[in-house]
Amino acid sequence: MKQRLVGAVVLVALVVIFVPMLLDDEPMVISNITKSNIPPQPKHNYPTSVVSKEEVKPLVPAVSKVEPTKIVEPKPKAKRVTAPPKITPTARAALSAWVVQVASFEKRTNANKLMKKLQAKKLPAFVEQASVNRKIVFRVRVGPEVDHKKAEVIRSQIERELKLKGKIERYP
Repeated sequence: MKQRLVGAVVLVALVVIFVPMLLDDEPMVISNITKSNIPPQPKHNYPTSVVSKEEVKPLVPAVSKVEPTKIVEPKPKAKRVTAPPKITPTARAALSAWVVQVASFEKRTNANKLMKKLQAKKLPAFVEQASVNRKIVFRVRVGPEVDHKKAEVIRSQIERELKLKGKIERYP
């Protein structure tokens, strides 16, 4: 009698534990993840285009390619094989963009004011912090643009509309 009673209690306990798990719609996954590691969507839709090899100057002068020497087989008396020379790889041009640096300020508030003025003109302006002569400065920049000519157009627009002279620099 005791064994039947213990067996019945065990079966009821198993039913109470496992049946709700089987009938539940949501999976019981406990996770400590509180936020996503996916960065937020950028505020500006920057145009992109392919830059041809001719438009980009290489950072290191290209090494001319040396053709390996051919294996020379003289008469059957003696076989002589020459090893091909070592060929160094040529430098690949990195893809870079251009920005127009409009101004540089010691106070972030001044840089933010100018950035908002530029953004009101529908220009993709941003503030970048830098260290110059051991002092922190805040650079107001517009861009980046892949095409140097487009960066020049933006610089002339800023000069014409805001009476500010900007300079075009490589980015990043």
